[in-house]
Amino acid sequence: MIVYIASYPRSGNFWLQNLFGNQFRRLTTNIHEGQNRPNMLDVWARSNKKSYDINLEALGGEAAAQYGDLSNWMVRYKSLEEPDYHLGILPGCLDVLNTEKTRKLLADDKEYYFLKTHFLPYSNYFEGEYVLQIVRHPGACLWSYYNFKRDLLKQYDQDLDSVIRGEVIYEALDDNWSRYHAQWTQAGAALKSNYMLARYEDLFGKEIEFCERVESFLNLPIMSRELRSFEFYHEFRPTLTREGKATGWEKNYSKKQLELLWKSHGEAAKKFGYQEPNYELGADTALY
Repeated sequence: MIVYIASYPRSGNFWLQNLFGNQFRRLTTNIHEGQNRPNMLDVWARSNKKSYDINLEALGGEAAAQYGDLSNWMVRYKSLEEPDYHLGILPGCLDVLNTEKTRKLLADDKEYYFLKTHFLPYSNYFEGEYVLQIVRHPGACLWSYYNFKRDLLKQYDQDLDSVIRGEVIYEALDDNWSRYHAQWTQAGAALKSNYMLARYEDLFGKEIEFCERVESFLNLPIMSRELRSFEFYHEFRPTLTREGKATGWEKNYSKKQLELLWKSHGEAAKKFGYQEPNYELGADTALY
């Protein structure tokens, strides 16, 4: 089984990855990381041991034969309190992973493979492929994305207005917030029971309720109900977990930028139950 965690950048995907790791003891592959395998194996092992107390090792021997070229990117892992190992895929394997042959192989597998993606959906899906789409209010999402591009990617070529309009290129992502989510919700309609939608804002204080939805959706038992604080993840990855807030983002926009935001994405945002910005909270002139 493949489970795609699909989101526009800065919509809470990192948060979901940590819930899967901490609450379900399952690792999520970030398909957007492109480091070489030997280095990534070491980095991933140290990172996940620190985060989730998970033992991780390369897949080898007879167990690797059925996975062909993909076996070089596969790992065995388990949390310390579990007796059995699970299979996972190292980040950086996009070229070998992104083929229908490999997708079919993994979709038919009894194992759970969690894959983080910001890409647009495929034109069709196999029976064993599932999608969990997470959406965040475009105002909070695009403000966070603007800062992510500057702070982590060191890209200073776009102002906030261009990010609002969707003039962005993130690997294969060349689309704006509205079009991105429209395509994923359309794919979700075709996936039917293999699709689940979650709002970033609805997770606050309700993480276990969300995990119970996932438990039912994937038939995957929750291993721990003890949550970790936002401060834990902020200390671990401060550039990825900046504030962890669902409200108050309007103050980072000018009033004209808030108008541009709602003109560009209001129609799509309302379909997810989002409200129009409070324009009085915006600055009189553009800040960014």
